[in-house]
Amino acid sequence: MLNKIKEKTAVKGGLFHFKSELDKIRFWTMIGFVLVVAALAWQSDDAYHGYVMSRRLAEGQGFVYNVAERATASTCPLFSLIIALAYFITREMYFTSLAVCTIFSSLAYYIFAYKLCNTTKQVLIGFMAFVGSQAFISYTTSGLENSLLFLLSALFIWRMSRSENYNAKEMLLLALIFSLSAMTRMDSVLLFIPLIVWIYLFKRDGVSFIQAVGLGILGLMPFILWECFATFYFGFPFPNPAYVKLGTHIAQHEYYQRGIIYAIYTAMEDLVVLTAPLIYVIIAVLSKKIKYILAAAGIIVYGMYVIRIGGDFMMGRHFTNLFFISVCMAVLMFRQEDGVLRDIVKYQKWFGGVVIFSVLFAATFGRTVGMQYISGHIFGSQISDEREYYFGTTGLYNNVKSLIETGRLCVSDTWNTQATDDIRNQGVSGNIIENAAGILVYYNPDIYLNDTYSLGDPFLSKLPAKYNPNWRVGHIRREVPDGYRESIWSDKNKIKDVDLHEYYDKIRLITRGNLFNSERIKAIIDINLGKYQYLIDNYEKRQAENEEEKK
Repeated sequence: MLNKIKEKTAVKGGLFHFKSELDKIRFWTMIGFVLVVAALAWQSDDAYHGYVMSRRLAEGQGFVYNVAERATASTCPLFSLIIALAYFITREMYFTSLAVCTIFSSLAYYIFAYKLCNTTKQVLIGFMAFVGSQAFISYTTSGLENSLLFLLSALFIWRMSRSENYNAKEMLLLALIFSLSAMTRMDSVLLFIPLIVWIYLFKRDGVSFIQAVGLGILGLMPFILWECFATFYFGFPFPNPAYVKLGTHIAQHEYYQRGIIYAIYTAMEDLVVLTAPLIYVIIAVLSKKIKYILAAAGIIVYGMYVIRIGGDFMMGRHFTNLFFISVCMAVLMFRQEDGVLRDIVKYQKWFGGVVIFSVLFAATFGRTVGMQYISGHIFGSQISDEREYYFGTTGLYNNVKSLIETGRLCVSDTWNTQATDDIRNQGVSGNIIENAAGILVYYNPDIYLNDTYSLGDPFLSKLPAKYNPNWRVGHIRREVPDGYRESIWSDKNKIKDVDLHEYYDKIRLITRGNLFNSERIKAIIDINLGKYQYLIDNYEKRQAENEEEKK
């Protein structure tokens, strides 16, 4: 009782007046969070693949990666559309995109501190977990979709926490947030599927099952409409990078192996991003409360999914939203007004202790002995701390410094421009180069650029991958067929292989033809039903036969 009185006592001091000690802690941790995010703000090269599309849309060239070719290199359409709107207003990308990411992440923390926490201990535990996580802070900016996912996850948990049973308005709102999460990144919804299914089936307040189905469909309409548009406009329901990563023919056990290594590597660099979800799952089971157990089930499913897809090459990135949700749900369990869970509050000390130990571990052993001698840098791991790699040219601090000293941003200096200089010297419209990095493409908008990783190439992405025993997640190359580069230069189909020639005709019709052409619509339907897959299979069979002859 005494603690509750202290929490509600008004606090005065200096220029600020707070209603309680809790509000004081909320305010200062909010300020601290924003300052940490701003101090370490940076941009990932991968973010610029989406920025290319955002800028082209804002400038009236269509939602495309290369001019006159409807292909998407962005896996986060909602985020890319928001960036496009912001760029349309400011006509500046670097500071605008960082501001958008910072606002989203800060709003997510605001909801956590002001809407979910009701004690100073909860705020401080969350603040320490968030600012102590290298990966989480890295992806509060970065230019990738994580910041928007943090905000949508915070909104979902907050709205869910307001009721035990849900009326039509609340059910529709939760479905809408779920839908926007799917538009931001499709696989992110795995985290919330158990909860939203439970709510729609068993926690309705005055809503019939038929009404619930209608509300669910209505809430999902943003995602459904986007999928319809994407299929019509791009010709395919999924982002182009998804086809790049799915069509590899690499054995599943190799993905599991890399996924496990990804988790180990992340644990050595940023232990708290994994231990917080783990301890939450344990406490959720001990709570015997279905809401928290289902949230834990979503976390487990998503964690298994990350392992199954081989993790990522960006340290900790795919664990950050899972981590954020774990901390938010843990705080809900520890809320003192929840009389049903009064006994579970004692586990708050467990959670806080694990957070403190994990942060200290990563800052000492993990970053020194662990990374150097157990799993990492000496042995040339293919998983990297992207912020550490790019901060020199894409970090906010360095770009502000460069702007003051030279009058220009240094982000454009990230990559060598030899490849693009060669294209201009050759007098051709573009090329398939070795590495069409996102920043390189962004700063060369006048030429056609793709590479053999094929993130923005609607044709190469559908071809079989070239197997390399040391393959890196997200970086699997395709072989460029004879005549394909000439096709890019001339804007005509000059591919020599008879089957690929026919397949490329279909791709060109879909991605470059008149949107409403009836033959194009038919080709979209046929290609998504797999009717042209035999052309790829024939090519792949010939390639295998040629390889055998060489042996």
